[in-house]
Order: sequence, then structure tokens, then C-alpha cells
Amino acid sequence: MKKNGMLFCYCIICLVFIAGFFIQIRPVITIVNNTGKVLYIYKTESVYGVEPEPYEVGEIVKSRPRILVAGKKFKLTTSFMSLLKKDAEIDVGWRVGGRYEYNSIGGGSQGFILSSTEGVCSVSIEIQSGLNKNIIKTVAGNMCLKKIKAFNYKY
Repeated sequence: MKKNGMLFCYCIICLVFIAGFFIQIRPVITIVNNTGKVLYIYKTESVYGVEPEPYEVGEIVKSRPRILVAGKKFKLTTSFMSLLKKDAEIDVGWRVGGRYEYNSIGGGSQGFILSSTEGVCSVSIEIQSGLNKNIIKTVAGNMCLKKIKAFNYKY
């Protein structure tokens, strides 16, 4: 009897995890490359207002960008761990034409805050040629656990 109960609980847990991968419960950021050049996309997740540790800075510097060719789209999703954190933040950065600043012809970045009270489940960023030339559009999305809200850094 105990084995049947444990097997039933195990099956329910597996079904929940499988549903989590197929049903969109995490916010989505879609990036559209309208530059005519190759786009190099960087994504980091952190806690808003908390400076990264030295090892985290090393990971950010060593991270490999996603490469998006001209005219294509790419979807970024948040990690499950960021859904559990309070004041989680997602930063998306890009370079146009080259991976590094010295060989690129432009770039930019956009920050997002994860919130359970305000925001949307899906956002589209259309990137144009030049520096910080992007258009952010909200996309009608499904239900998600936390929503994303775009913000700009103030220095």
C-alpha cells in the first residue's frame, strides 16, 4: 500500500515538472534582429540592487553570447530559480556586427524586473542598427508565475 502511494506521488511530481516545460509559466523575451547584421546577445540574471560577487563577474565576462543572424527571432526565458527570488532582474545586452565593442557597429541593453503584481508575460524587443535603437512591444501572452517589467538604469 505504501509503495502504491509513493509511486502515485512520484508520478504526480513528474507530471508537474513535465507540464512546467511544455506550458509557458515563465516570462518570455523575444528578440528580433532587424539590423541586417549578425547580433550577439548576452543575458544575465541577478537580484536588483545587489552588486555581483567577484566570481559572478568572472562568469559574466567569460559568458558566450547567443548569435542571431539578420531577420531572425530568438526567445529568452527566465530560469526557474529567478522565479523564486525576490526582486529578480534580467539584463539583456547585444552587440551588432561584432562580439566585442572594438569590432561592433552598435549595441545596447535592456533591463527587466520580475514582479508578481505588475508587468506582462511576454515582451518583444526589435533591435535596429545603431546604439540603443530598440523598440519594446508587449505581446499578448499566456499565464505566467511572475511578470516582467522593462526599466532603464539611472546613473
